Amino acid sequence: MPPAEEMPAGVDILLAELRRQARQEFSGTVVVLGEASGKVVLRDGLLTTATTSAAPGLESLLLRSGRISVEEWTAVFAAAAPSGRLPTALVERRLLGSAGVQVVTRMATMDALFALAMTQIDRVAAEPAGAGFLPPVLPVEPGIEVERAIRETSRRLANASRWRAGLGLEPQTRPRLASPSSRRASAGGAQADLLARVDGRRTCRDIAFTVGRGLFPVLTDLASLAGDGRIVLPPPQGRSPVVPRAEHGGASGLPSYGDRLYPENPSGTDVGDSRETRQGVLVDGSLPRRRRSHPPDRKAPGNRLKS
Repeated sequence: MPPAEEMPAGVDILLAELRRQARQEFSGTVVVLGEASGKVVLRDGLLTTATTSAAPGLESLLLRSGRISVEEWTAVFAAAAPSGRLPTALVERRLLGSAGVQVVTRMATMDALFALAMTQIDRVAAEPAGAGFLPPVLPVEPGIEVERAIRETSRRLANASRWRAGLGLEPQTRPRLASPSSRRASAGGAQADLLARVDGRRTCRDIAFTVGRGLFPVLTDLASLAGDGRIVLPPPQGRSPVVPRAEHGGASGLPSYGDRLYPENPSGTDVGDSRETRQGVLVDGSLPRRRRSHPPDRKAPGNRLKS
């Protein structure tokens, strides 16, 4: 863990509550209230999902990355989410492989937990699963051990602390190109995609939503670009809006599962190196994309995740 004085305010409250509920084999929701509210869902003491407006959720990761089209997501969500069959339906419709479902759910959950830990947390409250409890539509199966999740979150917080101290990089930083030629210089697919979005106005969090990647992997690549002198990181100029989760629903018309899509349609590719631990926790890479017979702005190279 980073030194206590470098830790985001209130993160110890969140981690202590997760440990307590894990020991009690809690089933239900840990509600996080603060700068960016969110929810962490547990089943029998295992972490099955986390959502927050501070980081892209499942919809953004799937749709913004070009992995699934809006039309495909809307159709499969409406048909399968109410009955709890969304993971199975994604595989049956060949939108994701079974391994792909594992990867994206772990990726979204761990990234949301990291993003929550990076914000100022005022308080947390446990709400046991009851008659009105709605289980997550795409949970991590069989679940992540809380101690394992805390260790990985602590590792990420330590990296974020170093980036903040050494580079001035944090989620609300608004990076800009070091020179006009920075965007044209050679870079890997994922980094090139980020450079295309760096304009001095978007925060790092905004860029993560725009490209459909997790906040932590985006910060990792931006730290590399800053270290190479490709981008400049001025001090944060205030918070970008953190929109509360929509109550009326997402693209499917059903509850949006804690995600919010931005209107821009990314046109870059995202085929950089990915790091996946399917049965563990560490998933830092971007999602692979697949070819499709849509107009050019919907095409994206990549391979389908297979089981």
